[in-house]
Amino acid sequence: MNETKQTSFLKRLFTFSPWGIFRLVAISVGVGIVLALLNIDPATVWSDFFGTFARAWTKTWHAVFDATDWAFDYFLLGAILVVPIFIVLRVLKAMRR
Repeated sequence: MNETKQTSFLKRLFTFSPWGIFRLVAISVGVGIVLALLNIDPATVWSDFFGTFARAWTKTWHAVFDATDWAFDYFLLGAILVVPIFIVLRVLKAMRR
């Protein structure tokens, strides 16, 4: 009886469906794309797992702050022109009523 349970477990463990293999390949490609976007090299992951992800986290964090800084600069640049025009239009609209 114990052999049938063990055989059943081994059969379930090593039986692959085409859909399961496709999912495994799709997830692997997706994770590979994310790691490539983070500039993570597969060779460095094998040699220095935690250091690689720590450097990737640091680079990503700096990129987010740089993007925020860039967006804020352009927000200010646009606001210099848009806000005075907005105020003038609001005043003109209020005077018409």
